[in-house]
Formats: sequence, C-alpha cells, structure tokens
Amino acid sequence: MEEEEELLQYIYKSADMGCEGIRTVLDYVEDEKLKKTLREQLGTYQNLEQEAGRLLEERGKEAGGVGPVARASTEVLSAGKLLMDHSASKIAEMTIQGNNMGISKTLQHIHDYHGGGPAKDLAQRLLSAEEAGVEQLKPFL
Repeated sequence: MEEEEELLQYIYKSADMGCEGIRTVLDYVEDEKLKKTLREQLGTYQNLEQEAGRLLEERGKEAGGVGPVARASTEVLSAGKLLMDHSASKIAEMTIQGNNMGISKTLQHIHDYHGGGPAKDLAQRLLSAEEAGVEQLKPFL
C-alpha cells in the first residue's frame, strides 16, 4: 500500500507542477495556436491531478502538491528566461524541457512500482500526456 501511495503522490505532485509550469508561461504567449495547445495540456494535467487526489483520498491520504518555494522558484525562473525572449519557440522549448524531465522521472517511478491497478494506469496516463505534450509542441520550435 505504501508503494502505491508514493506513486499516487508523485503523480499528483507531477501533474501539479505541470499545471504550474504552464500557468507561468501562459501570460507570455501571443500565438493563439500555442495558447490553445497549452490550455489543452493544462486541462489534461488538472484531470490527472484530480484523479490522483481522489485515489489518495479514497485511501485516507492527503495529496501533497508543489510547495510554495518551488512555485515561486518556477515563476521567477520562467520570468527570467522569458524576459528577453518570449517567442512561441522559446516557450515551446521551455515547456518541452519540463515535459522531458517529467518523462524521465515518470518512467523511473513506473519501473520502480511493482503493483498494478489504478495507480499504475494513472502513471501510464501521465507518461502518455508528457510524451504527447512534446509532440504537440514540436511544431512551435
């Protein structure tokens, strides 16, 4: 049970970080197609976060999202990177970098998890969302 909770906490936190990362760049986006793509990705992450939260709640656990320091750090780093260049290409590049980090970490968690069921299925959905995010953003590079 502990391993399952750990995976669900990871999914929740990872989806929360995905939401936070997208929110920090959305105000800089001028390209309407990119904005639409990012909003769709945001919706996907929100759904994953809600599902992980629900599964944790069913197990009597509280979901732990990204802490305030990490949120502030994400905002400051994004603002700094976009200060001189907030082109669609730069935003896509930054978002793809975040997705690639998520892919690596999600794969590690999936490989370390020895159970099945809803937690594993949700982790696979997170991985698929991260991989799809990269593909959706490639045209903006």
